[in-house]
Amino acid sequence: MDNNEMRSPFDERIAEVGQALAHPYRIQILRLLSKGELCGCEIVPHFQLDQSGISRHLNALRRARLITPRRDGVRVYWHLSSSKVKDLLQLLEAKMRENNE
Repeated sequence: MDNNEMRSPFDERIAEVGQALAHPYRIQILRLLSKGELCGCEIVPHFQLDQSGISRHLNALRRARLITPRRDGVRVYWHLSSSKVKDLLQLLEAKMRENNE
């Protein structure tokens, strides 16, 4: 198989998603959002970070198109961009459980 056969138009996007998932807090944020939409201020109490720290993680997830914001006045609410994000989390967790068996 040559290099052209291995390429996909999605390689860069998949790498971006991988980078976004490379921090445990981001995975935990996705898990929280898999239960429903939350304001950033509702996410902060779950972590030992201030609002700006959470905002950095939210923006990394947004850049990877894993989450989407919705503005309501001064508040920003976040939700998973697709049900496929939840499916991806479940797939990764199942693989980790399988590896531990």
